[in-house]
Amino acid sequence: MKRAALFFAIVCCCLLLQGRPVQATDVRSAAAPGRVVYHYEIPDNLTPEERSWYRTFQEGNFLSIGWQAISAEIMAKTPPEQQASQKVALDNLGRKIGMEWCRPNAVRKVNSSMLKEWGDILRKTARTNPQELPSAIAFIDRKVDAVLD
Repeated sequence: MKRAALFFAIVCCCLLLQGRPVQATDVRSAAAPGRVVYHYEIPDNLTPEERSWYRTFQEGNFLSIGWQAISAEIMAKTPPEQQASQKVALDNLGRKIGMEWCRPNAVRKVNSSMLKEWGDILRKTARTNPQELPSAIAFIDRKVDAVLD
């Protein structure tokens, strides 16, 4: 049992020490090799704990992929003529989902299994039928609205 715990601790440390994601606000940070640069804003009206969870939603952690990585994966598969509108739609959807997901567990209406389901829909659509991404984004947006009502 101790060996398994030690192995787990080593794996976690290795994952945490790899090119740690940063929220870059200047070109020097963005140019640093081995760094992932995220472009999003944390709303000012969040508490410190909500800000932390919002950041986790956007950037992910060693247990899950974040919204920014999902968005980048989707944008890489997006037909060029749809990229501008798709980026706006993904940013708006990510902001809406993240604002709810970061709330305290007792009051939030979006849970982690919903995030997984919606991320899987987007990623599968991007892989298999990228021209249908606007429909998939709109579908998820309607699902989120229904949950929030």
